[in-house]
Amino acid sequence: MIKDSFSEIFNNVKKVLVVLGHPDDMEIICGGTIARLTSENIQVRLVVTTNGGKGMKDKQGLIENEFAKSRVDEQISAGKILGISEDQNFNLQIPDGELEPSIQNIEKIVFHIREFQPDLIITHNPQNEIISFFDRSFWVNHRDHRHTSQITLDAIYPYSRDRGFFTEHFDQKGLNVHLVKKVLLADSYTKDNVRYCKIDGFLDVKKKALQQHTSAFHPDDADEYIEENKIENAYFEPFGFYDIY
Repeated sequence: MIKDSFSEIFNNVKKVLVVLGHPDDMEIICGGTIARLTSENIQVRLVVTTNGGKGMKDKQGLIENEFAKSRVDEQISAGKILGISEDQNFNLQIPDGELEPSIQNIEKIVFHIREFQPDLIITHNPQNEIISFFDRSFWVNHRDHRHTSQITLDAIYPYSRDRGFFTEHFDQKGLNVHLVKKVLLADSYTKDNVRYCKIDGFLDVKKKALQQHTSAFHPDDADEYIEENKIENAYFEPFGFYDIY
């Protein structure tokens, strides 16, 4: 029987930073968990690394810059539904599919860690090129997802912790070194340390947030995403949980 680990994971957590690759990733991966967090007055900041401008599938006649703008606008709208205010919802505007694990991009995440001072970070699975969703399905782990996670984990340690990195940050008011103590990795369904957050009470708000992403998929597709979270007659979002300090 699957256990709801929400209280275990978020015990003494006051701030959560979510760092993901594309404008619709949060709603798909952890929309119910985010809604549950904000309902308990836990502060959440979202940083999306790319603008999603190339995720057109086979749609023709689209212009990348215009499509990207629509996707980022939808990111903001969906975030508001889940309880994330616009001033805590960021997109780094890196072109879709072009995210590199560079020092320059690590610095961008370090900035948010040092400014927001999160207790826990949610990001992608950096390890597996092929994701196994239990025995239901398999898919390629998007390059932007792998690089987002790599950048984020590097930002957590050592770059945000050690004062010798990006010293220009300390010229800005309120920025200081920070040690992140907990990490959740999405797409970690088969890991030994998988934990589950029950979202039965937040399915409607997750669905409404998913339906903001009309550029990425049809609103009716939200039901399929919701059903992917059904495990043993309840609804859960799974993560690899690492209590690293």
